[in-house]
Amino acid sequence: MDRFIEQKGVNEDEWNLVFVDSIDDYYDKASEAPIEDESSPNSPFIGKTPQECHQLLLKLLEDTESEIMTDYFAIMDERSTKDDTVLLVCAERDLENEVLAWPTVRATFQASAVALMLYHSGHSSVGEDMERAQREHDNVYRGEWSAFK
Repeated sequence: MDRFIEQKGVNEDEWNLVFVDSIDDYYDKASEAPIEDESSPNSPFIGKTPQECHQLLLKLLEDTESEIMTDYFAIMDERSTKDDTVLLVCAERDLENEVLAWPTVRATFQASAVALMLYHSGHSSVGEDMERAQREHDNVYRGEWSAFK
């Protein structure tokens, strides 16, 4: 996990992500390198859909009262290990606060923290970043602000 934080041009002022791989632990601050433990090979998140990951995060929040955002998150999957990208997810809700969909966009790791903050604040959306990603040869969002394009 450290390589994602240290080697991908992540600005410490913009970093506000936590690596979650257990639904039993309490999380209350952003992950920092060096990360003490490697990700668990038995993590309940492995191989799950964005919808299933969202449900696991809701359970984590309910059971541990962790200080995490559950409607905006990044998934590190098998592809992440190959190209250092993540899948950004946003739980799209209706006026009654029911989740309608879980739109996703593949993004570079260094673009992920700022993108998630922008989604949360309403200054951007997964849909907008999907359009930006579609203009790239590999359909990966790199961040409009990024110097790592």
